[in-house]
Amino acid sequence: MSLGGRETARAPAPLPCAGPWLALLGLIFAGCGASAPGSVGAVLGRDKETRALHVREVPAGLGAERAGLLPGDEIVMIDGVYVRDLASADVRAKLRGESGSTVALTIVRGVRGDDVRHVKVTRAAMRERRPPPPREERIAE
Repeated sequence: MSLGGRETARAPAPLPCAGPWLALLGLIFAGCGASAPGSVGAVLGRDKETRALHVREVPAGLGAERAGLLPGDEIVMIDGVYVRDLASADVRAKLRGESGSTVALTIVRGVRGDDVRHVKVTRAAMRERRPPPPREERIAE
């Protein structure tokens, strides 16, 4: 770009995933591009009373699905640390890491809680989680 006969450097265009709107989308995954951090790729929910951590959704093609996680599974341990002892920020920090690295999860499956499994989940580049479409249409008169 030329400004009054002087060449000036043009600022790079912002990434399509950057900007304040990310915080408004209710993201579980954030970032974009090859240098993005990785995550297990599951939507999780935590019981406020028991502090139990449950898998709510397992998006297709991500590490959680490839490792065999299912909605309803309870994650009991992350890399040998009990989840109930961790704050939510610590849970996120343990589940995130370098894309391609693995995290060891101990999960409990089933109503009786007698099916305990140890799985390794390979982290993949994080992506945004889009909110579901509205269930009803608004009609203004």
